[in-house]
Amino acid sequence: MTKFNLLRMRPACAPAAYALRRPVLSLCLATVLAVSMQSAAHAAKPGSQKPGAIIVIPNDYGGSVRKRTEEIRQINRLGQAVEIRGRVCMSSCTMFLGANTVCVLPETSFAFHGPYRFFSKLTSLEFDRWSRVIAAHYPSFLRSWYMQTARFRIHNPMKIKGRELIRLGVPRCP
Repeated sequence: MTKFNLLRMRPACAPAAYALRRPVLSLCLATVLAVSMQSAAHAAKPGSQKPGAIIVIPNDYGGSVRKRTEEIRQINRLGQAVEIRGRVCMSSCTMFLGANTVCVLPETSFAFHGPYRFFSKLTSLEFDRWSRVIAAHYPSFLRSWYMQTARFRIHNPMKIKGRELIRLGVPRCP
């Protein structure tokens, strides 16, 4: 008998072990799927209608202040929690700090700037109005800083790390 044939021989218990392979593999796969679905069930995206859901914010580069205001209003109305977990939270993303229940990661970089419109300049009244809308979504220690300093930075945002926000009182995500 050659070495190759010896390796191809099955021991006496091989048929039983082979028969168990598929059910064991199926059980492992089902367990992995159940665990991943359970953890995914705890996280939701902005716009979720599920009361009490945890809204996880990944990297977010901002967007419409008007739309973000409505998102946050809905989050608070549904009693949802916000976890800012991306590496960046820029522009209108920073307004999530105004959610009733929010936490941040120390390594997240938050970028603050004043309101602007892409294709036409805001009037001074519009600039003040939208600045107040944005600032209303910040904790008090950020609100005054934003109104006095950050809102006047339009194309060069001021950056703050999550660790600084945590030091100032924003809860750290577990």
